[in-house]
Amino acid sequence: MDLIDQLAFLDDLPPVVRDIVLNLILLAAAALLTLFLRRLLTLVLLRPLRALAGRARADADDMLLDAILSPARIAMMGLSLIITVNLLNFGSEIQQIVETLARTLMIGAVFYAAIKVFNMVSLRPALFKQVTGLEIPERLLPFLNTVVKYLIIALGAIFVLQELNFDVTALIASLGVVGVGVSLASQNTVANLFGFAAIVSDNPFKVGDFIKTSNVTGIVEAVGVRATRVRQLDQAVATVPNNLLTNAIVLNRSRLEKRRLDFTLTLTYHTTSAQMRSLLGDIRELMQGIDDIDSDSVIVHFVDFSASSLDVRVVCQVLLADWRQFSALKEKLYLDIMDMIERRGLRFAYPSQSVYIENSDAGAAAHPEERPILSASDEALEEDAEADRGDDEAE
Repeated sequence: MDLIDQLAFLDDLPPVVRDIVLNLILLAAAALLTLFLRRLLTLVLLRPLRALAGRARADADDMLLDAILSPARIAMMGLSLIITVNLLNFGSEIQQIVETLARTLMIGAVFYAAIKVFNMVSLRPALFKQVTGLEIPERLLPFLNTVVKYLIIALGAIFVLQELNFDVTALIASLGVVGVGVSLASQNTVANLFGFAAIVSDNPFKVGDFIKTSNVTGIVEAVGVRATRVRQLDQAVATVPNNLLTNAIVLNRSRLEKRRLDFTLTLTYHTTSAQMRSLLGDIRELMQGIDDIDSDSVIVHFVDFSASSLDVRVVCQVLLADWRQFSALKEKLYLDIMDMIERRGLRFAYPSQSVYIENSDAGAAAHPEERPILSASDEALEEDAEADRGDDEAE
């Protein structure tokens, strides 16, 4: 101010105009000094870092320097303001305001740099694992970036408000009350967000997988932050909230390594034991000779005398995860087994029963007549014949 008071041309000006001119001169000098100091500090501090990063072979150093370049310039601006107000006498009130603004810029620059550095690291999973030792799925990166960004912004806002002499404790308490109300109103949304994080981290399925739950069956088309879209077998798209999927039992058929084949052959009681032994041996030999069937898993046994059939249980593991290939192999196997049964003159059994009718005559009581079960049409003909015989006896 002493240097400015020595300017002779200011003495001829009216007091009001002189104060305005003095303020303008001070502002211009402060602006020029601030820009000069910012430029000087940038050259002194950042140029050596840039040269050091240029000599390094890794690209991470260059990326890190680019990430902190803009925050560093903001911090240099704040530091320049502090130096300027201490070199030029603006008065205690203005100096306090400018220093508060400068510290706010420096605090904001620190948190801005934290956001940019986290973005750089998190978008490169290999670098993130190298720095933190943690491995994160790529599908979780957008959600993780959003959450961490908001946390850094919230923490930076608290520090800035505290620097501006706001009552942060009361503000946090008020936000806590508001947060409780918001959380109660949006608990489903929050549950879906955590459900998305669970789906991405646990990876029970991914886009393109065929899944089955108690509510939906189909192919996963998209996994969103709130819901997952599933294309059902009828080609309708079902949108399922993520929290329902995380709490449900999810059957992922796309991750099958092999499929279980389990069926039962029912043969008539006319099959002899020799025919049964021969058939069982041939079926075992057939199945163990198929490359896509695990030979160690083949089980073929005569297991039961059922009411109307002799049951043969056939079990194996098919080394085909694709449903179409599995169906084609099953078709060929079934046809080959049918050929074996037909060549031996055997027949498949179906549910049936025999009915024994006892004659009411005393002489015939000791020799009951065995009659086979009749079909519906045969029973009708039998009833008509009985009626005709009754009419003949009446005549």
